[in-house]
Amino acid sequence: MSAIQLQLIPHKTQCGHPYQHLHIHITNPNGIIIPSDIQGLELPRKIDYSQGIVIEGKGPIWLYGYLVHECHPAAWVGCYDTRLGAIVVATHTPDINISQIFKIDLPDATFQK
Repeated sequence: MSAIQLQLIPHKTQCGHPYQHLHIHITNPNGIIIPSDIQGLELPRKIDYSQGIVIEGKGPIWLYGYLVHECHPAAWVGCYDTRLGAIVVATHTPDINISQIFKIDLPDATFQK
């Protein structure tokens, strides 16, 4: 079993904008991963790159950096901040801007681990 599991959840922002929620789950009992754990880590196969992706979950900054890079073909990519919401860090669409913040409610599926 991989030390990192990624779960893709279709979702909408509070204002109704559809996106895909990419939840990170660290499976190690101590919650610690090492850089070699990203070797062979693949995004879920059913990603719709015409929509945005919001990355959320406990993980080190280098894991987030890797996932933002891997999600680059998506219409836009955001990172979830518990205080603000989803902050857009990359975009390929004129309707979504870098630093734009989407208010989101975490999908119920993220609490079922």
